[in-house]
Parts: sequence; structure tokens; C-alpha cells
Amino acid sequence: MRNRQRQRLKNIRRPKDLVSAYANGFEGVYAAPEEHERFLDLMDYRAGIDAAAAFGWMDDGKGKLVVPFKNIEALYPNAMPGPAQRRGDCVSHSTKNAALGTMCCDIMTGNPDEITGKLEGAPTVSALGEKNGVLSTEAIYWWRNHGGDGWSCSHAGRVLVTESGMWLRQDYPDFNFDLTKYSSNLAGKWGRTSPPDEVKEFGLKHEMRQATELDSFEEVRDFLYQGYFISGCGGEGWSSKRDENGFSRQTGSWSHAMAVIAADDRTIIKQKYGEPLICILNSWGIFNSGPRKILGTTLEIPHGAFWAKWSDCRRRYHVAFSGAEGWPPKKLPDWGSDYWSKL
Repeated sequence: MRNRQRQRLKNIRRPKDLVSAYANGFEGVYAAPEEHERFLDLMDYRAGIDAAAAFGWMDDGKGKLVVPFKNIEALYPNAMPGPAQRRGDCVSHSTKNAALGTMCCDIMTGNPDEITGKLEGAPTVSALGEKNGVLSTEAIYWWRNHGGDGWSCSHAGRVLVTESGMWLRQDYPDFNFDLTKYSSNLAGKWGRTSPPDEVKEFGLKHEMRQATELDSFEEVRDFLYQGYFISGCGGEGWSSKRDENGFSRQTGSWSHAMAVIAADDRTIIKQKYGEPLICILNSWGIFNSGPRKILGTTLEIPHGAFWAKWSDCRRRYHVAFSGAEGWPPKKLPDWGSDYWSKL
């Protein structure tokens, strides 16, 4: 089944081909109950609300424009939207985008790593590596445990923390592969079999340390406010046209994974759209069109992103990542407040 799915994507050349493939039934995500249980066993906090309460930042994002993706742009201005996927590896793209966001927010806090004690700046990548998303998707996808396409967000979440780690987009001559540029073929280097131990050992030198599930808008909003980015899996599709404020309406279905990079809980938004919004970053390159400016601000959402109603996303499965031991509060720039016109 999954190998047949791979054949359905082999002629992908343009973003609109990806849209068509997913709209016509390609399954980039699927349920994996056993892997979900393994993921649950990994977590110190099984619910995001418990983590927020334990670390004292519940409701910190209430009523605010929360745009932590600006921390990615501050360090890597050309990293988003990243390369358009060329096979059914959307889960690894979504997971990578969440890892990149969390990593950038960790760097922006200016705090030393709590385990190593090192104060690390933004890792250096080439211009090509930055354009291809700074971090590798392939090195995550190698751990899916089958040779075809499609995956689950919970399995990828466990993999990021315990097996793959984060790999920069650069050449690795000691391992005889080059991750500088996204390669759908290289994404299939392993899968049916796992990478060798030395690959795992190297990857876990740069790991995400915690993950948890999120069930509500309030959790999503508050985790993003603290700089903990989110990967989400579900069956909803959206229009490729944004309105004057970057919003897209839900239409059709995609069995697809995408990252969540911002939230808007302002009164002005709830008055206009009837509820709060989240900003979704897709993995199809510049697949959509329309304005990107955030209502009442001078900010723009990234290319390939769109705002969506929370009610259209509430059934999606969301996983948040922390680069720390636990979920400590972070002191980050308040981009939303700084760039919001006082209307």
C-alpha cells in the first residue's frame, strides 16, 4: 500500500501537483496506536496543560498575537517556507519545522544549555542549507520503520527525542551523504531498516529533549508564546487563496502533517473571524497566494503559510517540542506587541 502511494507521487514537479495528490487521497499520515502508546510512555507530562501549570505559564499568551516564527526569521531569514516535499514525507517536514522553531527560540533566549552548560549561538549553514530549511528532514524520516511513505506525528515525535536528533543541512563526508539540499531519494536511504548506530549516536548530540500532546487552543497558544513549536497531523484541507489578512478557509481534505508557528487570540481577530486563529506552515513551498500581512500590524506571515480557524483544527493531533529538560518559561522578544498598531 505505502509503496503504491510512493508511485502516485513520483511525477510531482510543482506545488500544485502536491495539492492535487493529497486532495485525491494520498495518505501522508496514518494512525499508529502502538507507536502512540510508546510516545505517551516517553513524556514526563502527558498533557500540555499539566506542563504549563507545573512551570507556571498557563494563560501567558491569552489575548495576544503570538508570532514566535519571527525568531526563526531573525536567525535564518531565508529558511521558510523551505523546500517543497517530493514524496510522502510531510510528517518529517512538519516535525523538522517544529524543531527548527524551538531551536531558534532557545538560541534567542541567550541562556546556556542546562545540561552541557554551553552558550550556543545559531549554527552556521550555507546559503543553500538555509534555503533548504536549516535542518534535515531526511534524517528524521529514516526512522519511520517501513520502506514506503506516510507516517504518524506521535511516532516522529518520539523519534526526534530518542533516535534521530537534529541534523544541520550540510555535507557529512564521514557518513558518505550530503544533507545540504533536500533529496526525496536520500529520504529513502533507510526506512525498512534503521540507520546504523553511529548515525544515531551522532544525531543525538543535537536532540530535542521533551515532547507532549496538546489538545486545546489555549495550550497551543501558550506553548507557542513560550517558544515551543508544534507539529500537527490531520485530515483537513485548506484553500490555496489567502484573504486580505492571510486567512484561508477550510475546504476539502488532505491526510497531511503541517507545523503550527503562530497564534492570534486578539479581540480584533475574534470579532472578525468569530474565534482565535492559528498560523500553519505547509511543506509544499509557495503553494498558496494572497496577502500575508497580519491584521493591524506591519508583520507578514511566511510564504507557504496561512491562518486557520481553531475550530477547523481542533481535531488535528498536535505535538509540541522542548529543547530543555522540561518546559521552563522563556524570555523572548514580544514581536506581536512590538509590531501591533494600537488601533
